Amino acid sequence: MPPATPTATPDRVTGGGSVSTRLETARLVIRTFEARDAGAWLAMATDPEVTRFLPPAPRSDRTMELAQRVIGERQAMERELGHAMWAVEEKTTGMFVGQCGLRPVDEGAGPEIDLAYHYTRASWNKGYGTEAAIAVLARGLGPAGLDAIIAVVVPENAGSWRVMEKAGMRYEGLVDYYGMEGLKKYVAARQWWRPPLAS
Repeated sequence: MPPATPTATPDRVTGGGSVSTRLETARLVIRTFEARDAGAWLAMATDPEVTRFLPPAPRSDRTMELAQRVIGERQAMERELGHAMWAVEEKTTGMFVGQCGLRPVDEGAGPEIDLAYHYTRASWNKGYGTEAAIAVLARGLGPAGLDAIIAVVVPENAGSWRVMEKAGMRYEGLVDYYGMEGLKKYVAARQWWRPPLAS
């Protein structure tokens, strides 16, 4: 896998007070969601293979209007907190491959910050999840100043918890979050987490 050490383009406040994040890895750009991402995000969010381990949501709600609203909410969260779910694209093609970012969760020991990610099927098994997770963890535990970041996953979703382990997160036990029971919980803390060396 190529080195995953991120380089960060400083956030900038653009006209209208919006914040723009851009993190780059060897193969990916992790950036603020834009209106142009709505169609690709919606296609990913309606793919039953992508969503099979996520909490159930009404499929009838998954419309372009929802995609645009979600993107607006993420932009607002980023303005308020300095982090959110971000779009992930291939650096060479500019193609949307998924999303990865940080979001607050008020469950368990809450409030906590949750690392979350979802990728299009076409981008699975390429190491993108780990590469983006390392960059986002480095951002959150570094410049964003967070003390700890958690991630939760259905135990059957081995691909996802392997990403957490490869990104240097430590298993903490089983928890109940997002209305789901028995999720594996991983944590990364500023005190000890370091970006893993690329293999």
